[in-house]
Amino acid sequence: MAYSGPAFLRSLPTGSQLRIREAEAVDAGAVLDYLHRVSAESPFLSFGVGEFDKDLEQERAYLADSRSSENSLFLIAEVDGRIVAGADCHGGKKPRLRHFGEIGISVAQASWGMGIASDLMRQIIGWAEGAGLRKLNLHVRTDNTRALALYEKLGFRHEGRVTRGIRNEGSFHDVLIMGLQIDPGPRGDAMNDRP
Repeated sequence: MAYSGPAFLRSLPTGSQLRIREAEAVDAGAVLDYLHRVSAESPFLSFGVGEFDKDLEQERAYLADSRSSENSLFLIAEVDGRIVAGADCHGGKKPRLRHFGEIGISVAQASWGMGIASDLMRQIIGWAEGAGLRKLNLHVRTDNTRALALYEKLGFRHEGRVTRGIRNEGSFHDVLIMGLQIDPGPRGDAMNDRP
């Protein structure tokens, strides 16, 4: 199911307007610029500076594929026309895996602590419920305490641990696998019942 409705809008404490919308193929250059920028800011991503290896055409194709897929979504969060965060959920292509989505999310460091990750995650979960996905998973470093607290608040549960899951600047970091089961029911009810 495509992401429907108008863009999500919210005023930030800074007075600026946050806008969350589905990315389009024409956003590929801005998305790549954002990913290269955020890779230098956060130790918690699975890629570092210069390691994001998609070129412009590949990113355009990726975003176009996300938009045309019934079980995938790529959202961007913009402030003053600049991307400050992104989140994607990609479902399996094979029939036995189509119910399952893997989430990735990042927020530019200057926008940490503004609730943008919460907004993105709620948009992804609401979309997943409407799209018929039954399970969402994500991976998070065990020392990313802010992200862990958010995912737990949204109902994600610890399902496993990968020791030495990420190596960054010579140090190993364990990674938690977290999952959220989505039961069928009226859209939005499950979100309202979550802590």
